[in-house]
Amino acid sequence: MKFLVSIIPAFFLCLCFSLAIDAAQAPALGGMFPEVVASVNGQPISGRDLETLVRRQLASIGNPEWNDLRGQYRNELIYAGVTSLINSRLIYEKAVSSGAKATDAEIDAEMQAFAKNFSTDAEMNTALARQFLDRETLKQQLAQDITISKYINMFAETISVSPEEISKYYAENPETFAHPDIIRASIIMLLSEENAELDAKVKERAESLLSRAQKGEDFAKLAKENSVDATASGGGDIGYASKEGLDADFSNAVFSMSIGDIRLVKTRSGYIVVKLTDKKKEGVAPLEDVREELTGLLRQSKAQAELNNLVGQLQEQAKIEILFSPGE
Repeated sequence: MKFLVSIIPAFFLCLCFSLAIDAAQAPALGGMFPEVVASVNGQPISGRDLETLVRRQLASIGNPEWNDLRGQYRNELIYAGVTSLINSRLIYEKAVSSGAKATDAEIDAEMQAFAKNFSTDAEMNTALARQFLDRETLKQQLAQDITISKYINMFAETISVSPEEISKYYAENPETFAHPDIIRASIIMLLSEENAELDAKVKERAESLLSRAQKGEDFAKLAKENSVDATASGGGDIGYASKEGLDADFSNAVFSMSIGDIRLVKTRSGYIVVKLTDKKKEGVAPLEDVREELTGLLRQSKAQAELNNLVGQLQEQAKIEILFSPGE
């Protein structure tokens, strides 16, 4: 039997769903599937793991009753879940045999990073329960996911893209590199306050940062230390953007600026110190401007294709047994 390639690690799957689901609404696990639903090279795939993936998918659409779903949709969920679990197991075994196994230090670091998202242990436990997890299961999944990720990174490093491939793709796909008028800017974002007195202090701070930036202080450093925007860690760089992709107040201001200008802009969200770093008229981006990005995209595409081939080979070589029928 051939399985479509689906190797997203289980923990990464769980992070794709909102943690805002009420834990009280989450059905208790157990009973949806047999104890063991499949085996890979003699190692069991548990019904509980399959149910976890299925329950997460159902949670994303409001936790409908399993028996109320169309039979075809139930089978699709089961097939996708079993496929993901089998392929993850195959890649995990390949990763371990290739020396890419996660270390205890790496697992602990990820556990600590995850825990920092929560104020208390109880809050973390509740969030895990919403994803049908507990700490021990989380640790086990992290061990597998880190191992798989390390192997995929090792695998991707073996993929090369030639200059000829880059030039050919660029020449054959000009529409991909067409763009409207665009700008590139770096920002320092401070959020407004509803209280007028507090908001005045925010504005005063923004004006101080504007003055410092205009006097030549390192803009990226100021952004990292002061901005509340997600771009702060990258020095405030928002990349290239068109008018349509920006807040109207911000867009009107920044598109009227000249390269190198630094200005304070008031938007609905707050005060933004913005530095315009580049400006391009509508047209097609030159190859040299997109070479690095295009190289990464082509490498990713080739790596995915090679990974698909590898999973297919692993499926052919493995002993895979499906031990239940979805219709049961």
